[in-house]
Formats: sequence, structure tokens, C-alpha cells
Amino acid sequence: MRKLFLYPVLLLFLLGCSTYLTQSENVSKEKQSYDKILVVGRTSSKTARVLFEREVAAQLEAKGVSAEASADHFLDLPLEERPGQADREAIRESLVKAGYDGVIVTNLVDSQQYTDVIPGTPRTTYVGTRYGTFGRYYGYYPITTWGPDYVETGTRYVFESTLYSLDESKGGLQWVGTFRLKDPTDIRKAVEKYASELTGALLLESIAP
Repeated sequence: MRKLFLYPVLLLFLLGCSTYLTQSENVSKEKQSYDKILVVGRTSSKTARVLFEREVAAQLEAKGVSAEASADHFLDLPLEERPGQADREAIRESLVKAGYDGVIVTNLVDSQQYTDVIPGTPRTTYVGTRYGTFGRYYGYYPITTWGPDYVETGTRYVFESTLYSLDESKGGLQWVGTFRLKDPTDIRKAVEKYASELTGALLLESIAP
């Protein structure tokens, strides 16, 4: 098993496929523009939070959407607990007063150990054989052998990123996406890829630049 020291909320990985995003839904069924979006990564790790929030905000800014990392603005957000209804309303009002009209929140929602059996790969060689006697002609026939299977183990993580509108008339939750992730080998590259897929999906489905 690979043992990696990984950030608790931003554990991003190479799945062996082209995307981390496995499912998304535009809950509001429409796209809207935002004056300023706050990016929040709910984690007890300050380092991970800063890395992730700044990358998402930077990629949104590069696409013409005003966004800021919550870690850069000393906002009093309950990142390690579930706020009650009254607390959520107080948070919403404080963010509106600070000039935000949208919030992107990312949470770790599940983690579990996995064991994958990777089939061995085939290898084909061609063996020569003599047939007939005149001219000593040779023919070739293939022999295929298989390498042994091997087992890969690690931890699979499921993250959920959501977009909320702070405008009460818009109904709150606008978009939700699920990301399935395995052990990353390069946390920065994985964060960049996660942020790229997240911002790309948001602009395609929910945010009007």
C-alpha cells in the first residue's frame, strides 16, 4: 500500500481516467452571473485550504469571473462543524455585507479503502517453423503469454463541490458536483486539475461570465 501524507480535504488523485468529476447537476436549471464569488474549502488544514481556494479563485478570475479565497479575508466561517439554521442565516448576511453574492463550498463526504486487481498484460511472440523441404521455407506462428495480475490498494475519496447564490430570491443551492479521487502523487497538479474541472463545469452549466 502506498503511504502518502495527504491534506484532509483536498486529497486529489489520478484515477487512471481523464476526469475527476463523475456527476454534476445544475439544480437551478439556469445560468446566472455573479458580482463576486467566495471560494471555501472546509478543512482543518490551513495549508490545504489556502492552496485549493486560491487555485479555484485564480482559475475563475482567468475566465472573467470575480472570485476570492476565503482564507485571504479572515472571514469567521465554521469550517469544522455543521452550522444550524440561525447560524447559516447569520453567515449569509455577513457575506452579503462583505460584497459576495455567491459561494463555492467543497467538502470531503466519504473515504474508504479499496483493492483493485489489475489484470496482467498479454505479450505475443512469433516463433519460426520450417515447412516443406524445397527451399527450406519458414513460416511463423504467434504464441501469446500473460503477465501475472497484481493488486493495488489505497484510499478512495469522494468530494462534493457546491455553488450557492446568496440572493434569497434565487433559492440558495445552484449547482452540485461529485468528484471521486484516489491517492495523489503530486498534490499541486491534482489541485490544479480539480480546480480546472470544477470551474469548467460551473461555467458550462451554471455560471454566466
